[in-house]
Amino acid sequence: MKNDILKILASKAKNRLINKNLRNTYSNVEVKIISKDDDNFYNKVKEIMEEKNYVYNPLKRLMDEEKLMKLDARGRERYLLETIEKYQEVRRKIEQERSAIV
Repeated sequence: MKNDILKILASKAKNRLINKNLRNTYSNVEVKIISKDDDNFYNKVKEIMEEKNYVYNPLKRLMDEEKLMKLDARGRERYLLETIEKYQEVRRKIEQERSAIV
């Protein structure tokens, strides 16, 4: 069930990105659910990247299921998109740190 919700949210987000008219409806929203300075999130991403086995759905590990279920549909989509953005940002930062060490 949890995977189904993530699939639906990701599909809706993708459709919004494809359809330019829908982008404008969410442009006024300024709610931040995830803080930018979250060390716990950074550590989780680092653990995911260091695992030997391929992680198929890192977002499921990074998202708070309890918080996700309390949100309405738009809040869930926003939370998913913010998590994706933050994951990519932290992942780039970790890769840059690794390349600077080498």
